[in-house]
Amino acid sequence: MLSLVLVTPGAAHAHPDHDRGGGSFQEQFPGEGVVYDKQHDGDVGHLPARNDGVDLIGKGEVTNPSGAGNTGRVADVSAHDGYAYLTAFREPTCEDAGVHVMDIRDIANPVELTDSFIPTSPGSYAGEGSQVIEIGKRDVLIHQNETCDATLVQPGKVGGISLWDVTDPGDPKPLALHAGDKDGGTNANTVHSMYAWRNVFDRRTYVVLVDNEEFQDVDIMDITDPTNPVMVNDTLDLVARFGVDQDSPSNLTSIFSHDMMVYQVGKRYVMSMSYWDGGYVLLDVTDPRPGSVSLIAETDYAQLDEERLARGHEISPEGNAHQNELSPDRKFMLATDEDFNPFRGVATIDDGPYAGTEYTAVSASGTPPVRPGSPIEGDTTFVGRACTADQPPPSGSGIALVERGACPFQEKLNNITAAGYSAGIVFNNAAGCDALVTMLASGGIPFLFVTRTTGLQMLNQADTSCSVATPAPGVDSASTSIKSVFDGWGYVRLFGTNIPKTGGTGSITQIDTYAIPESQDVDYAEGFGDLSVHEVAMDPDGGIAYLSYYSGGLRVVEYGRGGIKEVGAFIDNGGNNFWGVEIYHQDGEEYVLASDRDFGLYVFQYQPGG
Repeated sequence: MLSLVLVTPGAAHAHPDHDRGGGSFQEQFPGEGVVYDKQHDGDVGHLPARNDGVDLIGKGEVTNPSGAGNTGRVADVSAHDGYAYLTAFREPTCEDAGVHVMDIRDIANPVELTDSFIPTSPGSYAGEGSQVIEIGKRDVLIHQNETCDATLVQPGKVGGISLWDVTDPGDPKPLALHAGDKDGGTNANTVHSMYAWRNVFDRRTYVVLVDNEEFQDVDIMDITDPTNPVMVNDTLDLVARFGVDQDSPSNLTSIFSHDMMVYQVGKRYVMSMSYWDGGYVLLDVTDPRPGSVSLIAETDYAQLDEERLARGHEISPEGNAHQNELSPDRKFMLATDEDFNPFRGVATIDDGPYAGTEYTAVSASGTPPVRPGSPIEGDTTFVGRACTADQPPPSGSGIALVERGACPFQEKLNNITAAGYSAGIVFNNAAGCDALVTMLASGGIPFLFVTRTTGLQMLNQADTSCSVATPAPGVDSASTSIKSVFDGWGYVRLFGTNIPKTGGTGSITQIDTYAIPESQDVDYAEGFGDLSVHEVAMDPDGGIAYLSYYSGGLRVVEYGRGGIKEVGAFIDNGGNNFWGVEIYHQDGEEYVLASDRDFGLYVFQYQPGG
């Protein structure tokens, strides 16, 4: 097993090697402490204000009904017929998440309809992706559901997607809540994103879901009757069916569906899928039923990261195919590789039978990261589960090696810290196998999570299968080292696409990459906010696109066969933290809507040459 480590807070949530994908990514008991989405935990700070060719038309702040304020509150944005919909994330509190409804008929003065707030169920939140689509005579808002507090959820009110009638945006009405892949159980799998479309050929309306618990699986539902969503296809694994993974570079092991769009191209419907380390994929979903979906084209990452190579740094790409859109003529794709972690680490077992083996580790949510010049290295001591109800960990120093289970991760961290250890590595138990999770734990020492395979290798076990019994505490264990280097924040890729209009395969060919300069400068790695790109929205007239770049603000780019060129930018006084970006038309004018995570809605117009 050879992979690179993710070791800083805010790193994208890591997922297991595709051939070792057993185990759950959820809490094993209520209160264990698992963070389900590390992709949007943020750094603090911001870049200086700027305004190049972008007019700020208006902005409107949302109100958090929990009273906890708006820091990290706002997620994605969508709009329809005079109203904007901003999803409410799990920060700064899990309470009162849902969807904010904003009246934008007076585009310069957006106003929230606070009495029309659309709530998620207790313990759930809405984040990536919301959409309003016309189904029959209804305007239907669709949002996904993820879990932020497993102790608050109620049976049958977990995960999936929720559909609301917003024909009257001032009085939203539920149509179907928590529809999704239930695998015969009570609760649907949680969903990270979704996209709906109407097929003019069969006159059905469909929605595709990102299933958080079956990562490589793509779920498609028929929502022609929005009160009764029906699963059409929950067996679409793009690795198993189409082999969209790649063997090299060896760090590209986090293969899962993350985001998608669907377009009519001639006589077919084409799904443009962002498949994280699997790259970008085009599928024919004209008939979305099992066995009928076909591969049109897919991408592979280069052996070396292009933006780092341009700066003289040879390192493999991070992967992280996050979101993409096709151009209006379907001849180009702009794609965003999201990377919240500007540092890359290499974790290595240093002695014993597995000496030289590199492994993946994920830092806990609130513990010190590994930084360049401050590696974690030395001997490990296996202390069992480090739970108070078990034998407490003995006093020691160096790195405590801990097995998952029996008590919350926070308790494990507290106990090894009290015992004198300077760092902790938790490996998964048999039930979790080789799933990687982000532990919800805060403390003053580095605290990292690894797979069960890695843990058994560090315990020098000949048999590293997940079901093998864990040896007793105190058994000899290997030394290890975890080091870190700067590798930049996430950036943008431009592809040329060839999509036949009547069937058959096509191609996706990379043309260029684009990154804001600060995102590739180590001096901006901390203290200036998150400098990764997040989403792209294509101008319907072609040749122009808009990027939400978190603390990098709103960016406007030209694209074409000659590459990508920045032509506009906006960062407000005091900074921005833009998550979503959306093109919106009203009264014959085109506007760009952007959702600021700490505020609410911004409305822009791009002025070429301005």
